[in-house]
Amino acid sequence: MIDKQKQERIGELFIFGEVITFATFPIIINYATRLMPPVFFAAISTLLAGLCLLPYLIFTKQIRAIFERRTIELVLGIALFIVIIPSVFIFIGTSKTSSINTTLLLQTELLFTFIICGLFFGEKITKQKILGGLAVIIGATIILYKKSFQFNIGDILIIAGTVFYPIGNIFAKKALKIATPSVILFMRSIIGGFFLLLISFYFEKFSMAPLAYAKENWGIILLNGAIVYLVSKLLWYKGFRFIDISKAISISMAMPAISLVYAASFLHEIPTIQQTAGFVVVITGLLFLTWRKRAIEIEGV
Repeated sequence: MIDKQKQERIGELFIFGEVITFATFPIIINYATRLMPPVFFAAISTLLAGLCLLPYLIFTKQIRAIFERRTIELVLGIALFIVIIPSVFIFIGTSKTSSINTTLLLQTELLFTFIICGLFFGEKITKQKILGGLAVIIGATIILYKKSFQFNIGDILIIAGTVFYPIGNIFAKKALKIATPSVILFMRSIIGGFFLLLISFYFEKFSMAPLAYAKENWGIILLNGAIVYLVSKLLWYKGFRFIDISKAISISMAMPAISLVYAASFLHEIPTIQQTAGFVVVITGLLFLTWRKRAIEIEGV
């Protein structure tokens, strides 16, 4: 029993470390997309995360796993629905809104997780989940409302981007049964980063050479690629080995509060009363969505 408690404590520490690290994500992308084309920043950061993992895979002799056919099939789904499509929507969206709105609206991912799992994968849709989902929608509407319902296109793009995460996580769950987190992160980063780079070169306008952007902004690229995209995800997978998903989700719900502290500290963005009210309603909805799972987990102990 003691060993199990220690493992859970270790898992909680890993997840909380991921939360503290990933909470910088909305702040970093909001700042960086003012300096360079948003999809290009997403692409170069994603590729960097993959390249950082390459020496480790070679040293641990895991490099052969990237050629497994079934792994490739699943990682293509992960790359498409977690890296490519969401990055295009979210990075372009955050360049047109505030880091605070980015932080708060990213929380709609959990709502779409419940909806998609309920509609397509047989998870029971209860009244509690419906009420929790409505609370998230109302909270997001409060955040978006600006004296009319003509919402910022950036806000809409961020919400649209979160729709695809649950689909990608379904592929990820299957992939973790046959491949290590390091292999999955490497493959999804290289594949996703490559396609994002193609999208950027085809659609985005560059005021100077791409390498010049990378040279001038290497610090923020390194921070996002090596820390946010790599370290935070490894911490998540490490913690996920020791605790249930309900507890991991519960801990991760602290991320918006930490992000708001980062926004106030580094970007001097102070939440308005309206944003704070919307944030409270969103968090209430998320707590309502996950409350039953936590209760079951406690009873099981």
